Amino acid sequence: MDIPTSPPSSEPMPAGDHGCCVAGRSGKIVKVVPSSAVFNGETEIGIEHHGEIYRLKITRRGKLILTK
Repeated sequence: MDIPTSPPSSEPMPAGDHGCCVAGRSGKIVKVVPSSAVFNGETEIGIEHHGEIYRLKITRRGKLILTK
């Protein structure tokens, strides 16, 4: 599914922030962060959400898998 990119924002991006924004399913603008910035050379990271730890992994085929 292709998600259209949003028009350029008139607000400046913080220094070092290389993300951009796209329209989500609801039409709300959401921030996009490159996976390389999140994984920082690793293939698996932990994400804490509401006291639970989730694992986000890059597969051998380059897909992302999120598990609890």
